[in-house]
Amino acid sequence: MNGKDILLGLKYIGDDLVEKAEYSQFPETAKKRLSIRKPMLIAAIVALTLLLVGCAVVYLLSIQGIKLGDRLITYDVLHYDPLTGKDIAPAEIKTETQQILTLAGLSGSPASQAAREWYAFLESYDPDKEIKKSVWGSEPEFPEEYNGYGLYTQEMKDKLDEILTKYDLKLRGKQVEFQNSKLLLQALGMETVLNPGSKAKMRVGYGVYYESGNLDLDFEITLPGENGSEPEKTTGVLYYRPKDCFIPDTAVLTDAQWEEWNYTTASGDKVLIIRSDDAGSAWIFSDTVNYTASLRLDIIRGIYEETENGTPVAKFDLMGKEQMEQVADAIDFSLEPKLVEGWETLSDDAVPAGKAINGYRIEPVSAFTDGYAYRIILRVTAPKGVALTDPEDHTAGIAPGNGVWGSCVEDGDGKLNTCHFILSDYIDPQRLSPEEGMPFYEGMIIPIYWEDMYYSYIDLEKSEEVETLLTEGTWKFDVPLNDADTRQIELLTHPITAQASIGWGMDGTDALEELELTSLKIRSMGISETSGEQNGDFFYFNGQCSYVVMKDGTKVEFLYGLFNQPIDLDQVAYVQLADQTIIPMPGVDEAEVKRISEAMPTEPPEPEIPVFEDGIELVTEPVTLQSLAGYANDPSGDMVPLYEYFTLTSFVLHPEGAVALDSRALERPETEIQVVMQDGSQILLTNSGCGRNNGVNFSTFTSEATIDLSKLNYLLLPDGTKLTVPASSK
Repeated sequence: MNGKDILLGLKYIGDDLVEKAEYSQFPETAKKRLSIRKPMLIAAIVALTLLLVGCAVVYLLSIQGIKLGDRLITYDVLHYDPLTGKDIAPAEIKTETQQILTLAGLSGSPASQAAREWYAFLESYDPDKEIKKSVWGSEPEFPEEYNGYGLYTQEMKDKLDEILTKYDLKLRGKQVEFQNSKLLLQALGMETVLNPGSKAKMRVGYGVYYESGNLDLDFEITLPGENGSEPEKTTGVLYYRPKDCFIPDTAVLTDAQWEEWNYTTASGDKVLIIRSDDAGSAWIFSDTVNYTASLRLDIIRGIYEETENGTPVAKFDLMGKEQMEQVADAIDFSLEPKLVEGWETLSDDAVPAGKAINGYRIEPVSAFTDGYAYRIILRVTAPKGVALTDPEDHTAGIAPGNGVWGSCVEDGDGKLNTCHFILSDYIDPQRLSPEEGMPFYEGMIIPIYWEDMYYSYIDLEKSEEVETLLTEGTWKFDVPLNDADTRQIELLTHPITAQASIGWGMDGTDALEELELTSLKIRSMGISETSGEQNGDFFYFNGQCSYVVMKDGTKVEFLYGLFNQPIDLDQVAYVQLADQTIIPMPGVDEAEVKRISEAMPTEPPEPEIPVFEDGIELVTEPVTLQSLAGYANDPSGDMVPLYEYFTLTSFVLHPEGAVALDSRALERPETEIQVVMQDGSQILLTNSGCGRNNGVNFSTFTSEATIDLSKLNYLLLPDGTKLTVPASSK
C-alpha cells in the first residue's frame, strides 16, 4: 500500500453534521430495566402512558419514534477490467433505502415537529440539486448564527425563519470560542461527560459550544477490563441539543439490518441503543425534558479479511451489546450544558516557553519560512530517566494531548530525555491568487499552544496506538518567523517536455504521458510546477522520486514538491525529475552538471530475480489476482470492500519454495499459499521477501517442507485462485 491507495473513513452521520464541519463547528455494571409485573389492568397502563406524555418524559424510545422518513438513493456501481483498469459499460445501477432519524427527540415536541417540517421541505426543495449548482460560488451571505444549516438560497432562509417562528424556537447561535476543550469543559463546570463514580476514562479531543446550549464533543473512551480482560477503547461524538433550539441534525441508517433495544443506565438515564453488524455503526439516543443527547459510536475494533468460496470478504471485529451498554453506563446523558458564572475570566494556567511543568520544558530552537511553508523546531526536555524517543522504534515519541500538530524526532545529543518536535505548515502557491501574496512572511508570529504531554508507540501485534500520559499542563508562547528566505527561482526559460503520471490502472501501475512543463519554481522548502495537465505528476512515479542535487553532490529527495528541511538555494546545482530529466539552476552550466552527476555514487544494483532450474512454471498466460485494499462507504453509507487487481505473469514452484512475478497481491509478509498434494495433504508457503527488477515486481516464498513436484495437485492463492500444473509440464 502506498500514497496512491485509498484513504478510508467512517461517516455514519447526516449531511447536516458533515456540513457543520465545513465551518469548523466540530471540531458490565448493574442493568436496571423497566419491567411491569402481571397482572396489570389495561386502564392503568393507558393512564400511565398519558401521564408520561403529559410530563414530556420519554421512557421508551424507538427507531420509529425518531424517524423522519425513508430516503431512496440511486447510484452507479462501476465495474473494471482488471487488466486495463478501464470501466466496463454500462455501469450497474443500484437503488437502496436509508432511514433518516432526527436528533431532536421523540415525536410531539416543538423541536421534533420543526425537524420534521424542515426535513419535508428539504426533500421537496431542489431534489436534483440544480439550484445548488446554479448558485455554486455565489451563495448569499447570511449572519453567522445561520452557519451549519446548509442554506444556499434566500428561499431556504425564509423557510427556516418561518419554522422558527411557528414553533417558537431559536437558532443554534454563534459558536463560543475557547482555546481548547479543557477550557470549554471548565467553563461548563465539568471535567468530562462521564457519570460520577464511573471507572471509565475519557479523553476529549475537541469540543464546540454554541450560545443556545448546543454542545458537540469528540472523545476517546476507555472502559476498564473485567475478569482479566483487556480494557475496551473506542471513540465517539456526543451531541447535546436543547429542545428550545431548532435541531436539524440527523443520523442516517444505511440499508442494513439494525438491532435496537432500550436500556436504563446505571445512573438511571433511559436510552435507545441501535447497532448494525453489517454497517459497523451504532448510535445511543436519550430524550429528557429539556435536552436530547445523541452519541455516534465507533464499534469497529478491527477489520480483517476472510476467503469465502474463493473470494476475499470484509469482516469486522465489533463491540457487542454488553460493551455498548457499558459505554451508556459511563456517559451522563442527562447533562444540560450551561456556562458557569465568570467563565470569561477562567485561566488555563499556561506557562511560557522554557518554564518547567513537573520537570518538563518546551522552548523554541528555530523558526524558518520560505513564504509558503514554515518549519519550527521546539526542544522538549523531560526529567532524567524519562525517555521521549526510542532509537529502536520509529513509531515511538511524544506529542501533545491537544494544540499543535507535529512530529517528534531525536535531536542528536544522545540523550533519551530530550528531543525535537517539528511543527510545519504549507500552502500551495497555485491555490493563491497573485494579489494574495505570501501567506507566511518574515517576522510573522505563530502562536504555540501545547496542552498536556503524552508518550505513544504503535503495538504492531495489536495494530493499535498505546499512549501514556507523561504530564498534564499547558504551555503558551509565540514564535516569530525571523529566519526567512522568500526567494522563488524559476528554472525554466522556455517550456520543456517530460514524462508525468496522469493516473493509475487497477493493477497499481502508473499511466505515463509526455506533457509540456511550462514552469518549475524552487524555494528553500519546496518546488512547484505548472503544466497544461492539472493532474500530471512529474515528481513521483514507478517508485522513482525526484531530487534536488546540490553542488557537493548531495541529493535531497522529494515526492510531492516539499522538502523535509530547508535547503540553501545558493548551493543547488540542478533538479532531476522522476523521468531522469535534468534541469540546471540558473548560472550552473552543463559542464558543472555533468561533473556533479558523474561524480555521484551509483545506485545499488537491483536485486536479481531468482531462477530455479528444478522448478515448474504454473502460469501459461497472465492471471488476474484480487487483493483487498481496504473499505469505504458506498453512497448509502454501508461499508463495502475495495479491491485492487494485479496481474500474475509467472509463478515458479520448486521443491523448497516459489517465486512469483508481477505479484503485488502476494508481497505482504503475512501472505501464505497452500500447496495441495494429490493425497490431500497440504504444505505451507510463506512470503520470504520481495523486490523489483527492471520494473517487474517479484516475491519469493519458502516452503515449510520439501515439495515432491511429481505429486502436486494444485496451489491455492490467498484470493482463492487455483494454479495447476500445465499439461505441457507433466
